[in-house]
Amino acid sequence: MHLMNTTPLTGLLLAALLAPASAWAEKQSINVTRTVSADESVEIEVMRGDVIIVGVKNKVFHVEGQLDEKAEGFELESSGGHTVFRVKMPRRVSSGWGSSDEGSQLSIEVPEGAHVEFEGVNANVRVTGIEGGTEITTVNGGIEARKLAGPVSLETVNGRIDSRSNKGYLTLSTVNGRIIDESDADSLEMESVNGSVSSRSTSREIEVSTVNGRAQLTLDGTERLEFSTVNGEIEVLLSGSKSPYIEGSSVSGSIGLTLPDITNARVSIEASAGGSIDNGLTDDPVMKAKYGPMRNLEFIMGDGKGRIDLQTVSGDLSVKR
Repeated sequence: MHLMNTTPLTGLLLAALLAPASAWAEKQSINVTRTVSADESVEIEVMRGDVIIVGVKNKVFHVEGQLDEKAEGFELESSGGHTVFRVKMPRRVSSGWGSSDEGSQLSIEVPEGAHVEFEGVNANVRVTGIEGGTEITTVNGGIEARKLAGPVSLETVNGRIDSRSNKGYLTLSTVNGRIIDESDADSLEMESVNGSVSSRSTSREIEVSTVNGRAQLTLDGTERLEFSTVNGEIEVLLSGSKSPYIEGSSVSGSIGLTLPDITNARVSIEASAGGSIDNGLTDDPVMKAKYGPMRNLEFIMGDGKGRIDLQTVSGDLSVKR
């Protein structure tokens, strides 16, 4: 059998031919600007990378930075109050989506009164100063949001959400991640499956759902609170509310309510299948069912204007000042 005699030059050529395309890929720089309306509707699609979106006083859409090394360019269309920016990616990425470090690195400016929708896969997003509403969706990446207003929706599957100084109607959702919130929103909704939730909020209406996670809520002036947990723990400190409406439930999890300012409420608490109740609000006793493990507690404080309804299956419930 005759063996090929490869010279050093031939070897280099063969190595070059066999090298992965990514080794030769160079990121394309981008720096473009469009004049848009003050309340522009903006759609942004960046599948991989790190993206910063900032609301500014100027009526411009401006994007600069570097595109994904696998990108096939970009699309930018703007007309009639609607702007679409998209990093064009091949239908199939042979090595998978990879990490955000391998993707686009972009900084985007939009009018502060714009409504912004962002979609990504392996993308981290930082968004600041948008007042016309914001929708951020990514799969494997974190979201940092500051000084947003209007309807605000932040959603990731595998990543952390960091929400600060946001107003309006705020929805935060993660599956395998953590939610950190310090907001002044009119209403706040948070959902986590395998992660924790931490919130310091003055929102009047709040809804929280956790599965296999812990929620710590420090609230001021909240009038309506709804929450549920499965195999998790929810701890609430609610001050500044004399007659709140609170509805909560747990399955194999614990609930702890601290209500230093409550004066008026109709209270109904029920524990079944081995659950427990600890009443630190009044001297009313917890009643045990004649048959079975069920326990319940009912009493009225003041004029009964507020409402506290708590239920658990195989969990612990505690209310106190």
